[in-house]
Amino acid sequence: MQSGTQLVTDASPRTSQPARQPAPAPRRRRGKGLLTTVNVLIGVLLAYLVVFPLGILIYSSFKDSELKLPFQVPGFTIDNFIKIFESHRLAEVALNSLIFVVGTVAVALLISVSMAYLFERTDIPGKRFLAPSVLAPMAVPATVLAVAWVLAANPANGPIAIAIEKVFGVSVDIYSLPGMFLVAGIFGVPSMYIMLSPTFARLNQEFEEAAATSGAGWFTRTRKVVLPLTVPAITASAMMLVVIALEEFAIPAILGTPNQIFVFSSLVQNALQPPSGEANYGQASAYGVLLVVLSLVMIAVYRRQTRESHRFKVVSGKGYRPTPVKLGKWRFPVATVVSLYVLVAIIVPILTLIWTSLTPFLQPISLKNAGQLSFANYKTIFTDPSLTHALLNTLVISVVTATLTAAFGFWLALASSRGGRVGRTLFDMSFLVFAIPSVVLGVAVLFLYLFIPIPVYGTVWIIVIALTTRYIPRGSRMIQTALLQLDGGLEEVGRVSGASSGTVLRRVVFPLAFPSISRTWLWVFANALGELPIALLLSNSDNRTVVVLLWDMIGESANYPEASALAVLLLALSAVSVWWVNRRGYQQHV
Repeated sequence: MQSGTQLVTDASPRTSQPARQPAPAPRRRRGKGLLTTVNVLIGVLLAYLVVFPLGILIYSSFKDSELKLPFQVPGFTIDNFIKIFESHRLAEVALNSLIFVVGTVAVALLISVSMAYLFERTDIPGKRFLAPSVLAPMAVPATVLAVAWVLAANPANGPIAIAIEKVFGVSVDIYSLPGMFLVAGIFGVPSMYIMLSPTFARLNQEFEEAAATSGAGWFTRTRKVVLPLTVPAITASAMMLVVIALEEFAIPAILGTPNQIFVFSSLVQNALQPPSGEANYGQASAYGVLLVVLSLVMIAVYRRQTRESHRFKVVSGKGYRPTPVKLGKWRFPVATVVSLYVLVAIIVPILTLIWTSLTPFLQPISLKNAGQLSFANYKTIFTDPSLTHALLNTLVISVVTATLTAAFGFWLALASSRGGRVGRTLFDMSFLVFAIPSVVLGVAVLFLYLFIPIPVYGTVWIIVIALTTRYIPRGSRMIQTALLQLDGGLEEVGRVSGASSGTVLRRVVFPLAFPSISRTWLWVFANALGELPIALLLSNSDNRTVVVLLWDMIGESANYPEASALAVLLLALSAVSVWWVNRRGYQQHV
């Protein structure tokens, strides 16, 4: 008995040992110290990438630097703003911008709401083919889409313009405000559709069934039940598209410049790179500041709408199962209309682009001209040393930008989800970049590196810095979504096992978040390939990219066959990248 009692008393201290093991105080302090260090470094980087360029832009807007750099002019003045507000051009550009933005949102909203409803709520046939087709403009850079529409809808030999004139007797002018917002609206459909489709997919069918039981027809149910419940999502996506349309540059520049139709974004670029060659830095900066203010207002409205969306939650309970609305006799007519949209808006312009890339000069699509098709334009651009140089620059810029954005985005998302209130505040600060149109960001970065003694001006690295700044907010939010889904218990197990915070981050968090990080990398790579305004403002003969070379071919030589071949090359690179992004996204959910 004694020995047994002694055994128990000896064993009791050992059984109580594990209770004292979790997270020693020094290790917890080291973890907090690491997060504090991360937050400080993120704050410094955000200030460097965002606050400094914006400060330089505002500084430049108060300088009378019509022909000089802002740092070469003493004193401050508000003359740039006075000249803008006194100029008759402001009213014209403001009206053009308003029409362009409203028209773009209206076109995109009409198409995307219709498609989201049809694909998510009805039994429309051919959904597996039609839904990805509607999203196809995601794979087409805006510059390429604008060139494709110029070729497809120009009044001289564009197949769309010729067909409309023959059928309806109406002449089409793609070089106009309606042409600009039509193309921009089509380009905006995929992003708006992606934002709206989950809302329509989750909408509870019981509300419509209750209305139908009361005798309401389909139109009444849609108008009084479906649309009111989806208003927050529609409004939020519309506000975001307003910001995107305000900063859109390639489409209004390519379609509007021939007839001197300017919006704010193209006017900023025109002030910096005018045909006369005499830049007006102060006025360009003032226009940029006004554009940032407009974007900030739209961003504020957008964030308010998304905060209030909880009031319209309509899905609850595990028993919820959405059932499709039966289109009945309208199934095939509706599918035909959607197919016609895909044909006219996407397929015909792209086919016209490919056709033109194979022709020796601009000519209509016809069997009679098919005998003149060749790969001569492709041979010309591939043997051009400037293309090889531009292609290498484009790949370096896209790869490095994607890598830096994914790395910093992961860092920023980690601070937001694990770094407490300070981390979340820094994460929210990065949202400010959304309010800086790309053309304005290009101007701000240009002035910054003309001022500070860092030798990146005229190199690919200045474009990398600007693009990384541009894509950090979106990239960090894509990664944050994955981090918020990770169970904190996985990290706690690692710490209880004796692993340091760095080891847990490297061995647990990073591997689990890697699919989202890699998808972010691919998304940034695909978008950086076709980014025009930043590359155009920051490029010279040494760091030109493929999209800038395409711009030069159209604007300087108007050599559309060779430009089309280059556009097809850019389209192929972008399409493969977007396809890979979507493939990775699909694999993540399988």
